[in-house]
Amino acid sequence: MRTLGLLLALIGACGPSQKGPVGVSSGAPPSDAGVRDAARVPSDAGIPADYETAFTKMNAARFISNGHAAGRWDVDVFASDKDAFVAARGEIPVGTKLLKIHYELGGAGGRGPIMMMEKREPGYDTEHGDWRYVVVASTGELVKDGPIAACAGCHDDAPHDHVFRVRE
Repeated sequence: MRTLGLLLALIGACGPSQKGPVGVSSGAPPSDAGVRDAARVPSDAGIPADYETAFTKMNAARFISNGHAAGRWDVDVFASDKDAFVAARGEIPVGTKLLKIHYELGGAGGRGPIMMMEKREPGYDTEHGDWRYVVVASTGELVKDGPIAACAGCHDDAPHDHVFRVRE
């Protein structure tokens, strides 16, 4: 597979302020009992059902996310515009979507949340690069959607238009 220069790292709990590290779970991983298929996301989330074939998978193998929940998840990353995602400089074009699909570490607990960044038109959230953040729970429920302060707070430090580089 191809080696890439950037990795989506949708860092942040994307929720209300909390004490301790952002996004760290204080409880046991949730049970899969009674959970809907996490691949089913609400249509208003903006995540296409065919993202696995319509987008480019940016990593050769799942890796541990050091941002979301501080190492709890293995992740795959998909981009709707591979070239913009790997570019060293410049703004990512409006409409580009970056997805981070979470899996319980080691595959033991199944699918976790899906997080998306979508580059929006200028003026959407000027202070934070005009990014829309979306969080869909493992249950398939839309949890957060919009210019989420907790997400933007971490992504404001990213080196390329609010997107982090891959550590290889």
